[in-house]
Amino acid sequence: MEYTTLGDTGTRVSRLCFGTWRFGKESDGTVETDRDEAHELLDACWDHGINFIDTANVYGDPNGTSERWIGEWLEDRGHHREDLVLASKVYFPFDGRGEPGPNDSGLGRKHIRAQIEGTLERLGTDYLDLYYIHRWDENTPIRETMRTLTELVREGKVHYLGASSMAAWKLTKALWTSDAEGLERFDVTQPMFNAADTDDVGDYLEVCADQDLAVCPYSPLAGGFLTGKYERADDGSVVAPDGSRGTLSDLFEDRYTSETAWDVLEAVESVAEEVDATPAQVSLRWLMEQDRFTCVPIVGARTPDQLAENAGAVEVELGDDQFERIEDARGADDAGYR
Repeated sequence: MEYTTLGDTGTRVSRLCFGTWRFGKESDGTVETDRDEAHELLDACWDHGINFIDTANVYGDPNGTSERWIGEWLEDRGHHREDLVLASKVYFPFDGRGEPGPNDSGLGRKHIRAQIEGTLERLGTDYLDLYYIHRWDENTPIRETMRTLTELVREGKVHYLGASSMAAWKLTKALWTSDAEGLERFDVTQPMFNAADTDDVGDYLEVCADQDLAVCPYSPLAGGFLTGKYERADDGSVVAPDGSRGTLSDLFEDRYTSETAWDVLEAVESVAEEVDATPAQVSLRWLMEQDRFTCVPIVGARTPDQLAENAGAVEVELGDDQFERIEDARGADDAGYR
């Protein structure tokens, strides 16, 4: 495994982060990843040197299940807490103690304070390495949110702060508020960013590059589209293997399979053949080699074999021409933004 410094922090993480949003998640009455499977995947992370684990207070049914299973794995295996970098999130309504009440969501002081205590208890730890706001809260002044998060850092309950999806101007506003008031600032971001999804995130990524924020993108393989397992029918629709995400979500085609996305997949598959790697490995390596900011993709492998394939991305080398061919297929501008 390769390791890198997480943006402008002093913490080193594996070049891949493992996402646990499927842990305990029920879809049509079926648990996508049960407790035994979750622990098997965490074992595989450990074996491959992946030390960066991403979760959230609302992952799993009921909410909190993912965090609890991670905490149980740590205790069962006897791994040292200092050997792992744990990240969680706060914002969405939390149903882990029953029907959410009026203060069981958002980024107000009351909700953040309650949720950090629950997160730490479920994970079985005294602190989080990284605490994200899961979304922007329109109803709470960002000053209150940043002050509360700053208190958590200064109390030692959180090391670094992160922000997930939001508009670029909101991220800028939060950073300005922190700087103007002497508060802790965001060091890490978590947008949806991959080679195939060419929705305009350029402004957001420009802020990250300018402010030396690490980028930990979710859905780095475009929901599985960039693994190469999907095909295009004559009528332009997506032909998906049974049980794959393309057959499970009506949003799949709209989100991931634009005309540009098929061009990107063609470029990725061509490069993969040249470097003797899989399309998934090339797609992950393309993200890792972003030179404007530290980029650590969050992978959500369902099986140890998939995780092993993902981990193999660290061994892939892309030449400048190969990297640029993928960029060109995306329609990126001279600065690399789409």
